[in-house]
Amino acid sequence: MKQGSSTQARNKRLDLQGLRTLAVGLVIVYHLFPGKLSGGFIGVDIFLVISGYLIVGSLVRELANTGTVKLATFYARRIRRLLPASTVVLLSVMVASVLVLPQSRWQEVARDVVASALQIQNWNQAFGSTSYESAGELVSPVQHFWSLAVEEQFYLIIPLMLLLAVLCGRKVRLDAKSSALWFLVILSAASFVHSVVFSFQNHDIAYFATTTRMWELVLGGLTALVFSSLRLSSLAQLVAGWMGLAMVLVSAVSFQTTMAFPGYIALLPVIGTVLIILAGAPAKSGYELNRFGFSRVLSLRPVTYLGDISYSLYLWHWPVIVFYILLKGHHPGVGGGAGILTLSLVLASLSYHLIEQRFRSGKPSVQAGGRRFRPRVRNHSAYGLAACLIVVSCLSAAWPWSVVQLKSVQAVPETASADYPGAMAFDAIKPAKVPSGIPISPDPAIAMKDMSRTYKDGCAVYDPAKISDSQCQYGDIGGSKSLVLVGDSHAGQYLDPLAAIGSRNGWKVRAMVRDGCPFSAAPASSATATYTNCSSQNAVSLKKILKQKPDRVVISGMTPYGYKKSLKWGWASDAVLVEGYVKMLRPLQAAGITVSVVADMPYPERSIPDCVVQQGAGAAECVTTRNHLKDPLLTAALKVGNVQTIDLTSHLCKTDSCPPVIGNVLVFRDNHMTTTFAKTLEEPLAEALGLL
Repeated sequence: MKQGSSTQARNKRLDLQGLRTLAVGLVIVYHLFPGKLSGGFIGVDIFLVISGYLIVGSLVRELANTGTVKLATFYARRIRRLLPASTVVLLSVMVASVLVLPQSRWQEVARDVVASALQIQNWNQAFGSTSYESAGELVSPVQHFWSLAVEEQFYLIIPLMLLLAVLCGRKVRLDAKSSALWFLVILSAASFVHSVVFSFQNHDIAYFATTTRMWELVLGGLTALVFSSLRLSSLAQLVAGWMGLAMVLVSAVSFQTTMAFPGYIALLPVIGTVLIILAGAPAKSGYELNRFGFSRVLSLRPVTYLGDISYSLYLWHWPVIVFYILLKGHHPGVGGGAGILTLSLVLASLSYHLIEQRFRSGKPSVQAGGRRFRPRVRNHSAYGLAACLIVVSCLSAAWPWSVVQLKSVQAVPETASADYPGAMAFDAIKPAKVPSGIPISPDPAIAMKDMSRTYKDGCAVYDPAKISDSQCQYGDIGGSKSLVLVGDSHAGQYLDPLAAIGSRNGWKVRAMVRDGCPFSAAPASSATATYTNCSSQNAVSLKKILKQKPDRVVISGMTPYGYKKSLKWGWASDAVLVEGYVKMLRPLQAAGITVSVVADMPYPERSIPDCVVQQGAGAAECVTTRNHLKDPLLTAALKVGNVQTIDLTSHLCKTDSCPPVIGNVLVFRDNHMTTTFAKTLEEPLAEALGLL
């Protein structure tokens, strides 16, 4: 091979395409078999470093050579490179969702499609309720777009920030490259410190945040700029490449989603990636890679081809996995995984050749004489394309959204009536008759919206430091007697029936409920953090209650089993939580306040609204088993003494079976009761409290 052709081949850095293959491979294996490769999510970090190496490096070199950046051209290239393929995936997912998913999921997917099209999916995920740990029944088929959003948000601002840095550098007589380098060093350090601190404070949000990931992209760019002229010896290539791979693989097999990631933990795969990149730089002795080096493996054509299609492969694999699980009802085994991978590869290859390549530089044309060329694609056409693609994605989500929204604004039938007796159908003394042929209320499609009024009023996250004593009051506001409802969201379920009881009987009802915060003095913890905010706020709330001295306090809370299943955290033992409850109950009991605790309800193991749509209201698959797990709150009530205990589960279950629909009313929206069903508990709750 001539030196010129060799140089050209090396300038293409085929090993970087192979490195993309490693990155997407780790992500796919992690998504297919999360238990086998718990840290495969670090493939995203590899992608970010590669992206920074190529793009940030090129931006600074353009600045150094010309003194500016052609912003219009830069953004147009990003549009042509990314939007066409991603739009096809979003449209395909929206169509498949309408065909496969129950209507209860349509609005969720529609929202995620719009967020992905607008490149804000990372923040949608950060402040949403879904988890990125593994594909599952309630996981969005486009939530993996979060990493693309991180990149695009970064590349939206980094050229402007570099231009500003160069402008400031001129004031102190620094050349463009030096100004840019200093700025990148400062930005990387600031982002890294922020990532470390924020990952420990709230790693669920930090995982998706753009600001905690910037240092990875910038470090890739600094690698391109600072080590651009570095020429490793053949031995150094060998050591750097395999050492970098070892660091990446150790991260992939040992990291967990419960870690404070990215933070300083991400240094291991990020530095490993940098070493692999440096190992692929031209050697001192020439342009050939060490024959035993890892970069030579990455440069093999089958490996580089997978790197070529890695963007489309990343886009397609996740929705294929999610829809497989939805259709099969279980996670894939080896055979299913092979089928998913094959289908993903086929879709990715088609997407790469028919969409990515066509839009990136235009369809080849033929001149006179048979010569093929690619026409110039103007910037303004790229911006027009972007506008059209974004609008199309949003419009594709508008119809499914509006179908469900129309149902949500329709009048809900009156509950606890002859047609909708709800819980009263299971009344032990005088069970209500249940007429047939009556549509379920609420419609399963809008069950997730059937929530307590505390969410509408901003009272579902009670904070004694922010919410005044005049807020979050219900029932008979001017009533002579007062009742305080405290606990987590499972306590908040009883607000609406209690408010109705209060209105009828002259009781003022105050909600002091907070999602994920049982009324206990014992702080909860996860694998990465201890949550003291809840227990400290409870102490303040207790003082307020003792000062106000209401006539009655009603307490309820989700069991530790529910917290472990839904929020992935809990307490060292039930005894710890029991003692935490005791510390709250004893002062109330000693103050002469009547205290009533309501036992937690059974925990549904699947989405009941989805099951009802797919299997029918009478399907055995939709029945929740009445578990006999201990409720620490009831144990604490018995330990304190003179505390009333109320168990309403007989109105939800017969023996050990809890049907999804009772008295024509849908019981659960997720792990909470629908408010429509909770309202039908008004009579048995009033009777138990002695407020009839």
